[in-house]
Amino acid sequence: MQEMKLAEFKNKKPPELIAYAESLEVENASVMRKQELMFAILKKLAAQEIEIIG
Repeated sequence: MQEMKLAEFKNKKPPELIAYAESLEVENASVMRKQELMFAILKKLAAQEIEIIG
């Protein structure tokens, strides 16, 4: 099982989060606020059974 650190997301700038979200095929990523982006990314990662720590 892979894992991601929550702190990595908190430190990213919105353009970085948008690019990452788009790579995960998050819909409407470019119009989301940072908090919404982080939640959408975490949902996608959880669906892929990637462990979120921190």
